[in-house]
Amino acid sequence: MYDVFLVDDEPFIIEGLQSILEWNDYGLTIVGQAENGEEAWKQLQERPVDLVVTDIMMPKMTGLQLIEKVKGLHPQTRFIILSGYNEFVYVKEGIKLGVENYLLKPINLEEFCSTLETTVQKLDQTLSHKQAEQHNRDILRDNVLYRWIRDQIHLEELQQRAELLGIHFLHPYYWTILIRTESDNGLELDMDLKQQEKLAKGAQSFVKEFAEGYCIREWDGEIALVIGLNQSADKALITERLIRWKLDVEKEHDTTLQVTTGSVQSGYALVAVSYAHAKQVQPYHLVKDEDGIIDYDETLNYRSSRPSSVQPDINPYVKLLYAKDKDGIHRLLDDDFERLRVVEGAEPRDIRNFAVELLIAWKQSINDEALHASEGEQDWFDAVYRIQSIQALKEHLEQAAVKLIDLLNQPQDMSPVVKQVLQHIDDRYAEELSLKTLSQVYNINPVYLGQLFQKEVQCTFSDYLNKTRIKMAKQMLIETNYRMTDIAEKVGYWDKSYFYKQFKKYVGISPKEYREIH
Repeated sequence: MYDVFLVDDEPFIIEGLQSILEWNDYGLTIVGQAENGEEAWKQLQERPVDLVVTDIMMPKMTGLQLIEKVKGLHPQTRFIILSGYNEFVYVKEGIKLGVENYLLKPINLEEFCSTLETTVQKLDQTLSHKQAEQHNRDILRDNVLYRWIRDQIHLEELQQRAELLGIHFLHPYYWTILIRTESDNGLELDMDLKQQEKLAKGAQSFVKEFAEGYCIREWDGEIALVIGLNQSADKALITERLIRWKLDVEKEHDTTLQVTTGSVQSGYALVAVSYAHAKQVQPYHLVKDEDGIIDYDETLNYRSSRPSSVQPDINPYVKLLYAKDKDGIHRLLDDDFERLRVVEGAEPRDIRNFAVELLIAWKQSINDEALHASEGEQDWFDAVYRIQSIQALKEHLEQAAVKLIDLLNQPQDMSPVVKQVLQHIDDRYAEELSLKTLSQVYNINPVYLGQLFQKEVQCTFSDYLNKTRIKMAKQMLIETNYRMTDIAEKVGYWDKSYFYKQFKKYVGISPKEYREIH
């Protein structure tokens, strides 16, 4: 709805305008009125509106003077002049000020309604343009921050983009926090879009409490927070607030949050190090489930405080995995678990942590192809927490190694990156997607990605994206009462005419015809 303000020194004119038509039918709502230009100016200074309908000859301040003042303060406001004077000088001045129309009293209702329709169309176009500009700016900002925390952007480019986007790195220290949802058994929950939006808004509100904070949404639903600190000691105070926020969110959304924090780094250029550390210790939730937040420094201190006798060397396991030596892994696990069983000072927590560290090492070292092809990879970590005997834990690690080696030996019908892109399109088709942005997400050359996509999917990226959007539009046309403009935006088309063109190209008829048929 767009806001309308009425100005006329004759009260019956205002009353007539309010009752002469159903303003809501035009997407308009009357929010105020005044009997002269001066009174209107006082109100409009405090509350800008989208459209002012004003008389021209009024005491204290004329309609033309009012228009000139309001335009100086709120350039986007539009005006319709009503006048009992058919004098060229007024018409000329109105044209000069850029009014929508100059209508003579008594009002011709048909002409007035036509003017309102045209004005609303212009307001829609302006709003759509603003939204598109802001949308593009948000995409650029998200992309820059996304690359920043992953060390995928050169420092010079980061500084240039930050200046363009109004991002100012002001603090000497930076700290990264990762947030994702969990179910009771440790597996990640599939939140619906509304829940994701609420969680993201909650995270954004949390970082706004600080002088400098950034909220970066990951494509898989995870949220990364980066907070600027004046001194590293500030971390303890922020952690207390983080714990309270976490509990509030979990209560509100009836879910469990997995919160992992990285190391505090000196300078914004090292944020990627903090982010990597937060990622590195995420699996520790499965063996430290009693802790609300997993902190990298605490985990590091715990590991360094353990005697070497309860810290088996991980590197030989990685080499054996690369060599696809199942028997070698079996023998080495036998030796290490037998030693852990009898060594003095070894606790159940040490054994579980060894299992988690081994799985982390395998996960980080193997080819992403096998990892993304694997179903239930998170279950491997979850089982570490559930298993209660040392023998069962050893067998679990052996089974994980066998599955990984088998996966490494399997030929892939479709490359993992294309599988990920297809899933990305299916999940986020309404967003601004392109080969360029996705190539940055998956760290691959955009030209090569386009060639690979077309080769394996048998159509171009843009063709697949359009087909996906049109498929969802067809579903909305049948199952909802959304307007065409709303459907176009919900499936990713900001321009309604382009949506019509694409729909007819892929379906053969217009969206309106499709809805009528079905």
